Amino acid sequence: MLINLTLRDGQQSTLDAADWIFEPRDFAKVIAASAKAGFDGAEIAGGQSFQIAIGRGYNPFTILSAVSHAVKSSPQIDHFELQMLFRGANALGFRHYDKDVVEITLKEFVKHGITKIRFFDALNDIENLELPESIKNAQGIVLEGAICFCHYADAPARYTDDYFCSYTRTLLDAGYNAIAIKDMSGQLTAERIATLVPALQEILKPANIPLTLHCHSTNAEKSQAAIAKATEYQIHAIETCEGVIAGGSAHHALSAVAPSMIKDHPSYRHLSDVISRIWGNHPDRKDIAIPQDLKEQLCAAGVPGGAMPFVIQDLKQQESAIRAKHQSSNKTSDEDGDLYDFSTIVDLFIRELKRVCQDAGLPLLVTPTADICCKQAIANLAISNDPFADTLADRYLNRSGQPNPDPRFAKLILGYYGDLKSYDTDGSINGASPEVIQFFETNNALQLKKTDVHPSQHAKGGDLREAQQSAWQLIQKYGAEALSYATFDQLTILYALKPASAMQSADPIAKAVDTYVQRAERAKIDGRGRTFPGYKTMMQPILAQLSSMFALNPNLIAQDIPEFQLEKLGGNLCSQLFETYIDLPIWTSVTALRNHLSKLLSSEHISPELLEAVGHVSESLTQLDLRPTQHEKSNVSDSLMRFEKITIAELFNGLALIQSYLNDVAKYATDPKHYAQRIIGISDLSHLTKPASRGKSPSAWETLLQQSITGKYLRLEADFQRRAENWRG
Repeated sequence: MLINLTLRDGQQSTLDAADWIFEPRDFAKVIAASAKAGFDGAEIAGGQSFQIAIGRGYNPFTILSAVSHAVKSSPQIDHFELQMLFRGANALGFRHYDKDVVEITLKEFVKHGITKIRFFDALNDIENLELPESIKNAQGIVLEGAICFCHYADAPARYTDDYFCSYTRTLLDAGYNAIAIKDMSGQLTAERIATLVPALQEILKPANIPLTLHCHSTNAEKSQAAIAKATEYQIHAIETCEGVIAGGSAHHALSAVAPSMIKDHPSYRHLSDVISRIWGNHPDRKDIAIPQDLKEQLCAAGVPGGAMPFVIQDLKQQESAIRAKHQSSNKTSDEDGDLYDFSTIVDLFIRELKRVCQDAGLPLLVTPTADICCKQAIANLAISNDPFADTLADRYLNRSGQPNPDPRFAKLILGYYGDLKSYDTDGSINGASPEVIQFFETNNALQLKKTDVHPSQHAKGGDLREAQQSAWQLIQKYGAEALSYATFDQLTILYALKPASAMQSADPIAKAVDTYVQRAERAKIDGRGRTFPGYKTMMQPILAQLSSMFALNPNLIAQDIPEFQLEKLGGNLCSQLFETYIDLPIWTSVTALRNHLSKLLSSEHISPELLEAVGHVSESLTQLDLRPTQHEKSNVSDSLMRFEKITIAELFNGLALIQSYLNDVAKYATDPKHYAQRIIGISDLSHLTKPASRGKSPSAWETLLQQSITGKYLRLEADFQRRAENWRG
């Protein structure tokens, strides 16, 4: 099988957050081209993309929902696998979360179309990878446990084939039904593949468990040889990045590692062309900016490609401090080279990183442990009392005797991220030494002691409740605009896993809604949105869904869109639209209008004609209102089922007609002949958008109403036509 990682790991490994693309139609275009080129799946969610999407004002679930619905609606690729990356107990954040938060997050991704979830833990700690029973028992979902591969040249006996085989058996016992080798640091070689893959296949093949190779191309020659060797052993799947996102710190293109597996060369070239049109022929890649010699230095030390840019940046920021400490140290030798050469600074960093990793018990360098250990090594070089001494105090304390940041390193030492299990028969732990543990218990800014309870059991129990409260407060503040961005359940998850804000008082989810609302201006017809207030709020999610459907099925006819029943857009979107619809500000005005009508009815001198007109207006408002009359669950479900059956045109024309009542009742309520000669309901809207039948003369009032609705319908139809041309382009 061939899996395209361009949309998730490709972007994460190569681009700054500001350069990521999140428009569902772009995702759909890459998937359409990938499927045509012979790929079997794509990674489109999880990892760092979750946090970056929120920071850019996108809802990760909306992107997934739009793309997955478009895939399911396209018979030629409805088998295409959509996968995501999940950090076990860390979910999509950087700390251990309560188990109920982990469970509802996974459920929401499955609900919105994920068919394969890759789980990994930065320590290969099985206790951090406990599967919720509801997920373990889910039908049709691939639950893939990733083996984070690591190799320390100075300690080859640490991460042996036997270790990885024992860990694989543990993953299978925990309920995983697929396995991946995750080489994030470019450490795999063809020679190691030749021993590791057969050993794993001996365990997996009898149970028909698939094995996938995930190998970054940071060390291009080594990784290319490793992937080629894995294909010789008929590994189940390999993963690639394509076009202008391929290579570097990302992954090799298929043409570079297995050209014989390209099934259709014109389609494969088309995939590269699509990627170039989306990201440009020369995207600003942060990984390419690193000189090759420095990249090779860092890669040899096991630094993941995604961590290299910040390592180089931090080292350059601290370069003068590191030079000063090195020159003042008695440890200076000719072997250290020219201090004015930056590669020598990198050498000093690598030397200290090795010592930091040794102190931490030789952890695997992957998110977040790679970030933690690299930052600690840099802090030691720049801030400590004497980074070139041999004592822990000299390296980890500054001249005032205070601990260096990063406090996360102390948490790693003291077990707050989990254990480095050996997976031997004795159940031993390969952690920091007692001396190191004692030192960090005494010297850490958080005043922590070594934890006696595994962090996966440190459930606060309040993560979900606090997130729900924040989500509810946001909806109270933003109303339909918040619900257009995300459902209540999704807002709860976003708050639970929200990005760390530079300012503690800042609300990143509220900021995301603000950004989304600004972008939703593009949903207005001709930039004006004249039909009713809140038009863009309802239309924006629909456009995201439709743009993906057109990207995967160019045979769709734009003129047909207004007559699409909402259920054709998918159940997930219908539910979100229904929540948004219920919270539209128009209903406050409708309540005020009803109150005014009731005052009119209280008059003893109301004429029969006006009484009848008031009744027509009142009943029309009831007929056009699709909200549940009571808040019981059964009543809401019935209303939702009715809502799903109406068309896009009926939804928007119904709201537009209500707005007409709100605008015109003050003018014409005293003259019923100009306003309401009969009751209007949802079923009348389609009739009123068409010209009158021959031989039938509509009344003057009905003609005016028909002209108004027909005009709105034609504007809606023309708007969809214009957008569809752009979606196909």
